[in-house]
Amino acid sequence: MGFFKKDFKNKKNLVVLDIGSQFIKALWLEVDKEENKGTLLSWTKENFVDDFEKLCANCQKAIKKLEKKTGRKAEELFLGIGGDILRGTSTSFCYKREERRQKIDLTELKYFVQKTQWKAFEKIRKEFSLQTGLPETEVRLVNAHIIDIKVDNVHLANPLGFQGQNVCLSIFNNYTSLKLLEDLVRLASWLGLGLVGISSPAYALFHCLELGPSFKEDILIIDLGGKITEATLIKKQGELLETRNFNLGGYLFTKTIAEFLDLGSDEAEMVKVKYSKDEVSPEAKKRLDRLFSANLTSWVGGVKVVLDELFKNCKSFPSQIFLCGGGSNLPPIKDVLKRKGNFKVSPIFSREFSKIKNKTKFEEIPSLALAALALESPEASEFSAILKRAVRLIQG
Repeated sequence: MGFFKKDFKNKKNLVVLDIGSQFIKALWLEVDKEENKGTLLSWTKENFVDDFEKLCANCQKAIKKLEKKTGRKAEELFLGIGGDILRGTSTSFCYKREERRQKIDLTELKYFVQKTQWKAFEKIRKEFSLQTGLPETEVRLVNAHIIDIKVDNVHLANPLGFQGQNVCLSIFNNYTSLKLLEDLVRLASWLGLGLVGISSPAYALFHCLELGPSFKEDILIIDLGGKITEATLIKKQGELLETRNFNLGGYLFTKTIAEFLDLGSDEAEMVKVKYSKDEVSPEAKKRLDRLFSANLTSWVGGVKVVLDELFKNCKSFPSQIFLCGGGSNLPPIKDVLKRKGNFKVSPIFSREFSKIKNKTKFEEIPSLALAALALESPEASEFSAILKRAVRLIQG
């Protein structure tokens, strides 16, 4: 993927832009190249706008604020983009080896990775056309990750040198349209920064929280953003990773407050934050609880549609839900999930990201997950390099 910088080991003053549906969050990371860790020195946010040039200007404004706060010059950029632009799906492929006693070598693994990725691309082309109405030729892969390898039903971090008959590989791909990908590359160029990577928060959460083989049951992550809620299903101990979203988020509650109290958007947002922190009077809390009743019904309806789609071939929903995103701080969200679906609902804490030393009060989990992922080299393992070459071949 030629639009990314190749020298990932030299990351130092790294800006992570999490471009959400309501806000752009900008994080400044000082990178320790030896330890492959980072220190979050500062952060800021700006409003998201649909106009491309205004979006670039707001991103630039956020970076200038960070440069002023830190007294440093930004050098490199990692972009986080939500599921309305950067879509994601996983593909699994299994094959039966003719010589089960023969050890798996690098040549065999390369062939297997390439075959699986071609199968994944065929699936993505069809899904993309159905989802967008655009021709299959317009789809572009943004990144690819090996999320699970099994030999004879045993999960392995590295299958090289192992014997076995049945080998299964799962790959997760982020993809988007040619035009949107060109816009993202243009954004980095506009900002004058070296683009080191692009990812969806959904994959970043899965990877950085290590929600794979150690979890025996299916898991659902719900990221309640500003205007979009994204659900990520982690199934079969990390073999399957699927994302879906719907256009209702925390802004729905902000808008309701603004209309009811005749407030501006910023003032309404402040009221919502105080409500989330239980900093309003008991009387105000009761009024807001009643006010949000219809919003909760609509939002849960969206969750149900997503769950029905993700679990159309399953008999039961996951018992465990991890909740994150700015809107997840609303107390009724957790309550309604427990009441409606009998789910075990758990928050995600910033301490989960051990690679980041957080010197700020920033606690937005999806953004921190992106920052943790940005610290890693996409060629950290031999498998990643093989997969990257396979993606290049497919892109042409």
